[in-house]
Parts: sequence; structure tokens; C-alpha cells
Amino acid sequence: MNSWTKNLRPALVGTLVVTVATGLVYPALVAIPAQLLFKDQANGSIATSKGKPVGSILIAQGSTDSGAFHPRASAAASGWVADTSSGSNAGPLNRTYVDTVVPGRVAAYRADNGLPPGSPVPAAAATASGSGLDPDITLEDALLQVPRVARVRHLDPASVATYVRGQARDEFWQPEPLRPVNVLALNLALEEGHVR
Repeated sequence: MNSWTKNLRPALVGTLVVTVATGLVYPALVAIPAQLLFKDQANGSIATSKGKPVGSILIAQGSTDSGAFHPRASAAASGWVADTSSGSNAGPLNRTYVDTVVPGRVAAYRADNGLPPGSPVPAAAATASGSGLDPDITLEDALLQVPRVARVRHLDPASVATYVRGQARDEFWQPEPLRPVNVLALNLALEEGHVR
């Protein structure tokens, strides 16, 4: 018997065992408990409005609607598209980024939200997240957007601000202005009339 035929059977058996273990057994061991214990998360944390899926609360969606809260800037090549998720890898030591990109974002943020020249802008509002798809903004950022959103939607700014504060997640390691607020959840609440 040739050595290749002698080795063929163990190779085929090994391939079959690995295929079954990694292609059937392991996925079943992960998927079944996930579907039983964490169904929403296992299926992508999809948010719905009027029975229709509108997006995942885990992935930012770009918006130019002046009556909606806006997410952080995206460094992804195609904007807020998950399959082009990426960061810019530019940071505070990159002079081109600091001297051109950040001032442009700061000016656009001030213009969008009716802030006077020279007014402070949250750092997170002027920089993109690591993935370019951060679903959250800081409470500070959300509160600066409240007057614009309330004006466009003809809502009481104090009521909108109170609602936004109530949506900020209380994470013990973050001071109040930096607490995260989910943008899609805020915008869905506006669309569904939960904010008055």
C-alpha cells in the first residue's frame, strides 16, 4: 500500500471531525444558549418602529435631519456604513488632523446647533470614534443639540432635556457630562412621540 493511501484515511477522518466540531457542534453550543438567554442581542439588537426594523442600537446611523439628534462623526469610508467601518488613526499629535479636520468639525457643529463662535464643543463631537460607527454620544453633546431639536420639532426644550438626561446610562466610571446616550433610541422616542 502506498504511503499516500495509508495517510488518506486519517486525513479524511480528521477533516470530517474538525468540520463537524467547528461547523456544527461549536456554533450550536454558542447559538442555542444565546437565542434562549439573550435573544435581542444575539439577533443584532434591532430597534423597531411601528413593527418595522429601523436599525441596530449598536451601530450609528448618519442623519442630516435638523430635527434629529446627530451621532459622532464617522471616519468610515462611506459614512455610517458598517461594512466600511474604520477609524482614521489620526490623533492629537497629527498636525494635519488637528489643524484641518477638527476645526472643520467644530465649525460645522457650532453652525448646526446655533452655538456662537468660540463656544466650547465637546471633544467627542469633533472627533470620530474608533470604529466610525459609535452609536452613542455624550450627555453633554446631546444637551447641546436639544435647543435645535426642540425648535425644529416645536417641543419644550426643558422637557426634551429632561428626557435626554433620563436616557443617559449611569456608568460609575464616567462623570455626568460624559455618560453615553444612544442616538437611535433618542430619535425613535422623538418619532414615536415619547418626548413632549
